[in-house]
Amino acid sequence: MKKNHQPINKQVKLLFAACLLFSIKSLAQLTPTFVNNASATGDGCYTITTNQQSNSGAAWYDNPIDLTQDFDIVFNAYFGSNINGADGMTFVLKTTPDAVIGIIGGGMGYRNLPDQPSLAVEFDTFRNTTTASGEVINDPTYNHIALQKNGNTSHVSPDNLVAPVQASPTSTNIKNGQEHEVKILWRAETQTFTVIFDCSERFSYTSDLVNDVFEGTSTVYFGFTGSTGSLSNNHYICFKYISFLDINLQDYTICSGEQVDTIDANYTGATSYEWSPATGVSDITIPNPVFTPTETTTYTLTITDNCGETIEQEFTIEVSDLSAEINAVNSSVCNGTDAQFTVTGTPDAEVAYTINGGTQETIILDVNGEAVITLPSVTENQLIELVSIALLQAPFCQVDITASASVEVIGEDASFIITPTCSGATATITGDEGGTFAFNPSPVDGAIIDSATGEITNGTPGAVYSVEYTTQGNCSVSSIVEVALFPEVMFNEPEALVECDSNNGFAEFDLSIAASQIQAGNNMAISFYESQVEAETGDASAQLPVTYTNTVANNQVLWVRVEDNTTGCYAITQLELIIEGLPVLNTPNDLYSCNTNADGISIFDLTENEDVIVNNDQYLSVSYFYDNNGTMVGITNPSAFQNTVSGEQLIWVTVENTSGCTASVSFNIYTGQCFIQRGISPNGDGMNDFFDLTGFEVQQLNVYNRYGEKVYSFSHYTNEWGGQSDNGSELPSGTYYYSINFSDPNPTYGSQHTGWIYINRQVN
Repeated sequence: MKKNHQPINKQVKLLFAACLLFSIKSLAQLTPTFVNNASATGDGCYTITTNQQSNSGAAWYDNPIDLTQDFDIVFNAYFGSNINGADGMTFVLKTTPDAVIGIIGGGMGYRNLPDQPSLAVEFDTFRNTTTASGEVINDPTYNHIALQKNGNTSHVSPDNLVAPVQASPTSTNIKNGQEHEVKILWRAETQTFTVIFDCSERFSYTSDLVNDVFEGTSTVYFGFTGSTGSLSNNHYICFKYISFLDINLQDYTICSGEQVDTIDANYTGATSYEWSPATGVSDITIPNPVFTPTETTTYTLTITDNCGETIEQEFTIEVSDLSAEINAVNSSVCNGTDAQFTVTGTPDAEVAYTINGGTQETIILDVNGEAVITLPSVTENQLIELVSIALLQAPFCQVDITASASVEVIGEDASFIITPTCSGATATITGDEGGTFAFNPSPVDGAIIDSATGEITNGTPGAVYSVEYTTQGNCSVSSIVEVALFPEVMFNEPEALVECDSNNGFAEFDLSIAASQIQAGNNMAISFYESQVEAETGDASAQLPVTYTNTVANNQVLWVRVEDNTTGCYAITQLELIIEGLPVLNTPNDLYSCNTNADGISIFDLTENEDVIVNNDQYLSVSYFYDNNGTMVGITNPSAFQNTVSGEQLIWVTVENTSGCTASVSFNIYTGQCFIQRGISPNGDGMNDFFDLTGFEVQQLNVYNRYGEKVYSFSHYTNEWGGQSDNGSELPSGTYYYSINFSDPNPTYGSQHTGWIYINRQVN
């Protein structure tokens, strides 16, 4: 608020607050401390002394004064009614609020004040020429005002800053039973200290008080001292105005249509009031009219006080013109990004709004009247409509408003379909075309993707790839689709089909056997072709029948197409057709056995002829059979076969190679009268190498040389002696003699038999 004062008497200006009524509330801010007989009497009045001899008092206020700023202190002072009474009061500034008092009587409680430095305006109502100690005071004969410092009341000392002047401009006596208005004024800019008494400026003193008096301290405190001596008077003061107290009336803010009826600009001593402008003022001539402005208005009050001084002051009533508007930061945004709106209007107000017609929400405008509404990751058009605006502090106005802003959401479509193929995958764009494809993440298997079409090549069967498609518009978006390539066609490699040769290099093959091997239970379609090209194309007209006779003699390779019935993918493999030759057999010798009991039945080792038959081929499999009335019966123990036909029996030998091809030969076994052989030829040719007594059931065999020396013996002999001695050395060719003991009597030889045998070692 603004104060303008029209000065009187040397253009002295007074400071007045917006609230001119010096109320009990403002006085409550004073924090006095009293010394001796000083006391508070209410309504801003304080007794300094009572009307008693040698009475004294001091009142000190713990309210700091900043000397770098202007201040005014206005009070009414009462000096008693006894024209012969004494001694007076002082107004004091000092650097502490400590409650102290100096010498009383003619010292008025200021002389030799313990707390220094200090500055005092003395209101002296009794003439003292000297002190009791003889110090010269040099008071004039009239009641006077003087400016002193440092607790010194002598007017002839350097501490007398302003010489005594008559207190009242109209009378030498101020002890007249009347209150006298005193104004203490300080103007920091001009460093002028002024005292006005009963509307008359008594002196104006210019000095750098901070440095010249208070030794660099700019914060001071104020108070009053006073005393009586042998003569007395009652002394008191009543405050009218103190500028540095917080009594200012705040400017008002009202809602449209409201009024302000709490302004009270009463000022004690005012003679007239005038408000301007008159618009919205109930009475411009009183201090407390009712204000009803329709717009923000600054009112100026001109007060004329009892001194004839005019005081101008102003305050403002702000009529709250609540308003708000909303704007989109960007009228369009990309799908999935933030939409922002700015709301501007009355600062510190709360704005209510809705989003897309939804629930009402609020936002508070900052001190600049601004706020931002952010809608994150929007996917559809957004509309914000303002509903109302309200103040969050007095007077809590609220106004309905109509304003809106919208944001269009621009959405690009990155959708696509990716379909696996037998060699990779193909992409079909279902959204916005013109974008680019890429792997995300990139595979490490060497797969390739066409950035324009999304086609995947060189992929790994069964592998899963993440494909990202990105549009190329201003609101570029992307989407990722995973594709699993068709798995590799899994099958078993077929074993070669083998058929036995029918002596012409051609045979009939059952291809379904290979098909079963290849399929291995999987859902596969198997077809056979004579060329790779036919297999690759899957030409149905070239497909081979399941029963197939090779067209190339002996060995032939067919091409096999293995097609997955689920995915349609295929693989090509080969099937080898093999014409296997029949085993080549030798015709074996017949076998003979001695009939020791004349029944024609003997035990034969049919395998004796086996190496001869197969020509020592260990990879051939040999089986033995005999005919039983037209039925071939397999012989399970050919090494100990007992003939089933007395005398002579035909034995069939079937030989099978590793390919399953077979050939057969036969030989006879004979059972007849047994004769002991006359010689052996142990040369390793498999014929007559041993002295064979099988079937004779020999209990003991002894062999002697021509000297009668036993060279070999063997118990339970059958076919062990091949011309060796007992120590294993070969016996030389020649005639040897033997002795045989039979387990049972032999029909031919009886229980024991002796004879000779010749060893022939000659090699044929």
